[in-house]
Amino acid sequence: MTKKTGKSKSRNKDQRHLKAVPSAPKMPLQLVLNHRVVDSMAVDFIQWHATEDPDPAGAFECLELVKLFLTAQHAINGSSSATALDSESMEQAAGAIAAALGPDETDEAFDDVYFALHSYVHFLKATGRWGGTEAAYEELHSALGRGIAAAVPPLPVIQVPDLSDEHQDAAFNAMPLIQRATSLLDWIGTGKEITSTGALRLKDIEPAAAAVGVQARGKRAASRAVPLFDLETAEKQPKTLLEVGTMHDVPVLREIWSALVGAGLITLGSTKAIPGPEVAAWNSTRIEERLDIRRMLSVVLLVGVLTDADQVWDQEAVAGTLLAVLTYGTTDEPMPVAELERMASPDLEGALLQDVDLEDTELDETGFEDAALEEIYASFAALQAQQKLSLLAELGLVAAATDYRVPPVAIQCLDLAMGFLKLEDEPSDATESPSNVIALHGPSRTGSPPKGR
Repeated sequence: MTKKTGKSKSRNKDQRHLKAVPSAPKMPLQLVLNHRVVDSMAVDFIQWHATEDPDPAGAFECLELVKLFLTAQHAINGSSSATALDSESMEQAAGAIAAALGPDETDEAFDDVYFALHSYVHFLKATGRWGGTEAAYEELHSALGRGIAAAVPPLPVIQVPDLSDEHQDAAFNAMPLIQRATSLLDWIGTGKEITSTGALRLKDIEPAAAAVGVQARGKRAASRAVPLFDLETAEKQPKTLLEVGTMHDVPVLREIWSALVGAGLITLGSTKAIPGPEVAAWNSTRIEERLDIRRMLSVVLLVGVLTDADQVWDQEAVAGTLLAVLTYGTTDEPMPVAELERMASPDLEGALLQDVDLEDTELDETGFEDAALEEIYASFAALQAQQKLSLLAELGLVAAATDYRVPPVAIQCLDLAMGFLKLEDEPSDATESPSNVIALHGPSRTGSPPKGR
């Protein structure tokens, strides 16, 4: 994992942080050897690091911060290791580095060190160089993740509204997500054939997409349906019909299908998708059961959008932006739609001018580049979050007229989704399945539970 936002501007940051290193007595031999171990990995680390950042300067900066960390660790504990770090000494050393800096630099120092160590530890594990135990690695990975999360500005506390069961039932029934999920379940019926990857066959994409309100079809199915030069047939086809190579290219269908699977409403076999064990609850005459499964579907979909493994941009930056917009959408200070649009449109000229001292006779070209890159990184994250919010708005989990607001019935779902994201890193039988989210993380985590829960 590498830090993407504002990467270039901090190339010399390790030099600024040197003053924060507690003095280690006469550079002990063990520390010298550990520094040499880190240096010996430089070529391999640069190549590994290049998969996310082709600029070797970012890799060098990362390794310098690792050596900075080892120096602080040795000064505190009298020992260090270049390949078997532990979470306790990691937190102590990172804290010492940050504490030795000025108040304005503390958060940035934590950010730098944690991101560098996270990337370095991933490299050690991926290349077989990790010298500690598996348990130590998992503990360190968890600690580093918490450190990175701590660098993100705190989000507002979600206050879950107290809604009657009848209010929730009516709100869910009016929600496009629930309506489209119902249509897709009706279309699936007793079962539909799927490919070895668990996706619908190309010929079934069009009716499945229609069930969720989208005009799309599989490319090969389209070529068979419209003979060559049959202009009369071709002219009758919808002008906005989307031709795709897989159902995953239809975002609404992909997300609803995945949520249905995660919520237990669809079960995927080797060749067929059939109704899952929770379908009975979906059609139950008992309002409590209907609310539970509709809430679960919404939670699983939100978790899927927030933890998109196929995210082409920095997943953490996108998720952080998205979470900020959603959580503030539950308060009296929602983000205006126009503000996110502004964030998604980089002001490169303004970013460059910010780093220019008009009294200087020489312009810092590196400053120009860094400011522009920072602006571009932030705008891409905002753009990706904007696209995800558009999807959530289409499904009724967000209202996006002038501000991004989370509807009352969806606030409890967002709260549950965030609770699921905060699950402990050591899963048990009770936490491995998303269908246990409600039982493990009720709405009472951050607010009063809804009526009837």
